[in-house]
Amino acid sequence: MESILAQAKRVAEEAEVFMVSVEETPVQFEANHLKHIQSKQSTSVALRIVRQGKLGYSSASELGDSQSLVSNAVETAQFGMPAKFELPSLSFYPKVEVFDPDVESVSIEEMIKLGEELIAAVRGHTPDIVCEAGVTRAVISVRIINSRGGEASYKKSIFSLGIEGSLIRGTDMLFVG
Repeated sequence: MESILAQAKRVAEEAEVFMVSVEETPVQFEANHLKHIQSKQSTSVALRIVRQGKLGYSSASELGDSQSLVSNAVETAQFGMPAKFELPSLSFYPKVEVFDPDVESVSIEEMIKLGEELIAAVRGHTPDIVCEAGVTRAVISVRIINSRGGEASYKKSIFSLGIEGSLIRGTDMLFVG
C-alpha cells in the first residue's frame, strides 16, 4: 500500500489507498445434506487521487500491478469531478472491537455439526421438510492510508448461520426461511 501511495504522490496533489482483505469459509447444505465446503480469500485495493483539482479513481483485485492502478486513476482524473475537500491528516479514532478471535478457531467439523443440528431440529418437528442451510465464518481486514498522514484500520469477524425449508404435499407448498 505504501508503494502505491508513494507512486500516486508523484503524480497527484493528494492520494489515498484503501485495501480490503477477506477470508471466508462457507459450509452449504442442500436437500438436507452437506453440499460443499469452500474457503475463499480475496484482496481488493482502490486508489483515489486529486490531480489538477479533480478526482481520479481506480481499483484492482490484486496488488501486483501498482503502476496500472496509478495510471488508471490519473486517466479518470481528466474527467473527474472537482475535489472540494482535503483528505484528513493523522487523527486518532476510538477503537471499536468488531473482531472475535474465537470465530477463526471454529473448525470446519464444528460448522458441519452446527448445520446438521439445525436441519435435524427442523426435521424433528416436521420430518417431510426439505432444508437448505449455511454456516459461514469470515475475517475481514480493512486499511486506508493517505498522503496527508491519515491512516485507519480495523479487523472484523463474522459468523452466521441460516436455514430455510420447503414442504410440498400435493399441490400445497410451504416455504419457510
